[in-house]
Amino acid sequence: MKDYANPLFLFLVVGAMAWRSLAGSEASATQAEVWLLTLCAVGVVTNGALALARAIMHRPSLAKVVWAVVFMVIGCCAWVTRLTPLSEEQAIYAEQSNARQNPLIADEEGESLFTRAAALGKTADVETILNTASPTLEQMAAAALRAAENDKVDVLILLARHGVSANASVNGTPLLHAAAQNAACEAMDWLIMSGALPDGRDEGGSTALMQAAMSDSAAAVKMLLGRGADPKLRDMDGKRAADYARSPEVAELLNPGL
Repeated sequence: MKDYANPLFLFLVVGAMAWRSLAGSEASATQAEVWLLTLCAVGVVTNGALALARAIMHRPSLAKVVWAVVFMVIGCCAWVTRLTPLSEEQAIYAEQSNARQNPLIADEEGESLFTRAAALGKTADVETILNTASPTLEQMAAAALRAAENDKVDVLILLARHGVSANASVNGTPLLHAAAQNAACEAMDWLIMSGALPDGRDEGGSTALMQAAMSDSAAAVKMLLGRGADPKLRDMDGKRAADYARSPEVAELLNPGL
């Protein structure tokens, strides 16, 4: 047992820090945390490598070889997990969340903690804001738009329970169009199944199928066609969805046989 006391200690420390990361600490790691975790990870990997070398040289049981490999894998995974950089949206969300500001107040980009939570698929946070901040229907629709763009169906379902229609629009953009622009197929499918019109128009006269063609997503185009979207419809410029296709695959889907 004494031979594994030091590796076991490192294993527990790295495991605890990895758990903290996975359990919801979304702020960027502090410099001290970076150095501490790096030290722990290097220690675990080093101990694992040495144990593996001893195991191979002295030909002991297979269990010791497996144990050594486990140490190395845990060390590497914990290090990568904790130090993986946050996306820009995640970083802004973490900053706003830590500031404990009003979750409905928009920043200079027109985004609030509420809409960012929806975009990131943080269903629990969205539900907390719904229950404590009492957003208006317009604010909930804005959050739904961000959820649709990012294919966060769970958030859409939650917002629908609070009164947001699948046919809701934000600044002239229906939720289905926002999802189509970003090839968010699961969100598109859920919206249509929940009552969104496959051939509904945005303020510019475009259909979701036209938006899917612009995004050059064959999967999104197939899904909309399968749900009854009409490829023959034209927008205010007289163009059909096929006119916006940017790849032969999408063009073929919208003009079969040509």
